[in-house]
Amino acid sequence: MFFELKPDEKIIATLRRHWLVLSLVILRVLPLLFLPFILKLLLLFVDLPSNPLIDELFWLASSIWWLFVWTGLAVIWINYYLDYWIITNQRIISTYQKGLFRREVSELSFTRIQDITANVGGIIKTFFNYGSLEVRTAGTFETGQESNVFVLEDIPRPYEIQNTLSKIHHDFIRDFHHRL
Repeated sequence: MFFELKPDEKIIATLRRHWLVLSLVILRVLPLLFLPFILKLLLLFVDLPSNPLIDELFWLASSIWWLFVWTGLAVIWINYYLDYWIITNQRIISTYQKGLFRREVSELSFTRIQDITANVGGIIKTFFNYGSLEVRTAGTFETGQESNVFVLEDIPRPYEIQNTLSKIHHDFIRDFHHRL
């Protein structure tokens, strides 16, 4: 992990994108694996003279093609697996993998939360119960914005997570005011 828990902090939930999000992306890329076979079938119908060198070059090019497709699938998996959110009893920690060599880790304390909104749009997201959670925060003077939005994208059970976050936020604020 890329963070340390505070002494009295406990992890409540760890979230990743819904599995269907990864599946849909893979289903779009997977047909690219069969492209050389389709091309070879099409070439069988064209009356070309048989040349072993051309066959060898075709399979070499196909192997390079497959290498790139498998590399692309590996990058898709890495980005899926290394994007996650951790909800503790004091904050939300967000980790985004942006490409292979860049990671963005940010955190949001419950003292700054002003609004939590769950969004589930579309029949597929409704059926599989996943969507986004937007956490609006108090603005900061450095950015000049009135509010910032912290987004947990394509998470499973967004309404349940919204209720959990609201309860944790309420308890945190109550305990925070009692300490003052």
